[in-house]
Amino acid sequence: MTVSVGILSIGDMGMGIARLLKANAYRIVTVGAGRSQDTLDRIKAASIEALPTDQDLVIQSDYILSVVPPRDSLATARRIFEALQLPDTLSKRAQLRASGSPKVYFFDLNATAPRLMREIDDLFASLSVPEQKEATVQFLDGGIIGGPPVYTETDQKWKRPSIVISGPVEGLPSTFPSLLSTLNMKIVGPKIGSASALKLSFASLTKGLTALSLLSFTTAQSEGVLPELLQHLNEYSPKTGALATNGAVAMPPKAYRWVEEMRAIGEAFDSEGHWGGLGSDVFDSFAEIYRRVAEETVLGEEKIGQRQRGKEVEDVAEILAQANRGRT
Repeated sequence: MTVSVGILSIGDMGMGIARLLKANAYRIVTVGAGRSQDTLDRIKAASIEALPTDQDLVIQSDYILSVVPPRDSLATARRIFEALQLPDTLSKRAQLRASGSPKVYFFDLNATAPRLMREIDDLFASLSVPEQKEATVQFLDGGIIGGPPVYTETDQKWKRPSIVISGPVEGLPSTFPSLLSTLNMKIVGPKIGSASALKLSFASLTKGLTALSLLSFTTAQSEGVLPELLQHLNEYSPKTGALATNGAVAMPPKAYRWVEEMRAIGEAFDSEGHWGGLGSDVFDSFAEIYRRVAEETVLGEEKIGQRQRGKEVEDVAEILAQANRGRT
């Protein structure tokens, strides 16, 4: 029997995951309602099934993966929660399952704070009723480290990110180990929130470095010494220079997604790392950097695969320097 995976939503990461799963004979479904025509065209071109409603997705999916911007994580979980509360959802789902069980397996793979993951876990736990032998939803916390899956023609292999997950994995279906292997999933612990803490700790060192790079490059550009800065990085700290420049150039199409991710990092550092507000002090400022990029400059209009501006670090720095001069 073909395993069906529901993906919300089909952005760049969701599309990469969908293509990887389809290449391994999974059936991929999503919800087309409310999506842009560009996204609908991409869904159709990738032969992904666009279902009309969230209820249809819940009924027809063996697993549901939430792959959305961090700001939409809770809203997406609530969509599934509401679909599950419709009178005939679980009965129709049970009819389609070989086991006859209506249980839903929902994985949140977004860059959000552990506190929010626990809130979503509590939300789904509230669906259970005493007479049920098992919970209606088995929820797992997750995070994606790395870029979207991509097939490389040269070596005919898939380059995959690491998908870390945490939470109770006992009782998952017999099809789960295969899904785990295909998606390069790694179980990092039994506690909801651990995977998100790992993802955010990693992102703090990558996207956090990019935010620092933007501050550095923009200041150097404003003082007319950006070429000298880049020269010195290349001579005295080439690895740092490569990470900083590559991050700054790759950042524009993703900046809007990273605003809430930076805030989540700060919250995690304070709540899980016990930094007493220092995490939020630092990463809320980084969130503001990305918000300005996304909302106040032409860089925020960039789309992956359709780049026009910010393809060189000098252009990124000049655009931000001009925006800052205009602000003062």
